[in-house]
Amino acid sequence: MAYPATVRAIEAELGRLAAEHPSLCTRTLAPNRTHEGRSVSFVTISGAGGGTPVLLTGGAHAREWAPPDALLSMLDRLLRAYEDDADLVIPAFIDTAPARDIEYPAASIGAAEVKRIVDRLELHVLALINPDGRAFTQASSANAMWRKNRRPPRPGSSCLGVDPNRNHDLAWDFERFYDDAGDVAVSASKDPCDFQVYIGPSAASEPEVRNVASLLRDKRIEFYVDVHSFSRKILFPWGMDDNQTRDASQSFRNPEWDGRRDGGFGGPYGEFIPAPLRDAHVRIGQAMHDAIVDGAGSDPRAQARSQYDVEPGLALYPTTGTASDFAASLQFEPDPPAERVISYTLEIGSDADGEGGFQPVPAIYPKIEREMHLALIAFLLAAAR
Repeated sequence: MAYPATVRAIEAELGRLAAEHPSLCTRTLAPNRTHEGRSVSFVTISGAGGGTPVLLTGGAHAREWAPPDALLSMLDRLLRAYEDDADLVIPAFIDTAPARDIEYPAASIGAAEVKRIVDRLELHVLALINPDGRAFTQASSANAMWRKNRRPPRPGSSCLGVDPNRNHDLAWDFERFYDDAGDVAVSASKDPCDFQVYIGPSAASEPEVRNVASLLRDKRIEFYVDVHSFSRKILFPWGMDDNQTRDASQSFRNPEWDGRRDGGFGGPYGEFIPAPLRDAHVRIGQAMHDAIVDGAGSDPRAQARSQYDVEPGLALYPTTGTASDFAASLQFEPDPPAERVISYTLEIGSDADGEGGFQPVPAIYPKIEREMHLALIAFLLAAAR
């Protein structure tokens, strides 16, 4: 599958993986078609039947071309290595973007670790959440920076689309959730003409969002990564407000705080996260970080270009309605689908150092791909403990 893959090529690759590995990989249609009538597929990989439920997603934002492709190439490597009882090898790469070329060595994940991942996990992968948006970005260079889905405009308007990563049912009505300063600071908008972060007409109004939410609930997902680009960050909950581990009453579930949250660091409100849950996120996030750096080899230039920050989502900017925060929120429901959810937004790549930002050129894509594979393999190994 050549990068950047079209929507049809991605669906064809999902079908190929299921057809060539029928004992390990099954393909399923998600329950909701998109606004333009496209079906959305996901695959499930499980060697021993069952196991810890894990979900990986990509392609929520239309212009972020690398994540869906890299998710599928990782699955291809994982499945072939498992069936061959072999190491999973990530090829060496020559980075020609700097003034002097940098060589990244081949990296490998041992056959025993590959077996542990496939046998101990029930791995679900929805590689392309937003096919309508991706098709639009690839139809013309003028469309390349489109971010949202393709929800039709409401009567009397010409403004299309909703940001799928602001539409999840978590603090969706941000103007009720925050004080005036927080309303201004949060990366969300109720304006349908907002090019970036329109939250939609109602929580979970979008079929793409309902597909992700149904997987999280129905599969009782315990480990989740939503892959985006770009910023070289490994973000864990929360993105809504500052984290704190002391006061469980300071929670998105508590309406007494409505209109009083500020969405910033060090204010009177901090979103509660139990200390063991926070510590688990830091530990696993650090393992993902270390895997990327170790895979860069001994050249200090490569290591400098492989540094990912492990931090709460708020460090990027305050957000509501994101997939990773929504996934984490499910464990705090009265009848949670999972007792504990480890959840990240992985922001791969950079717009610096010639990496290309949202749409890295084919020559630099292998660097982005390898960093994602190394981070996600480390994440999967943590889930398979």
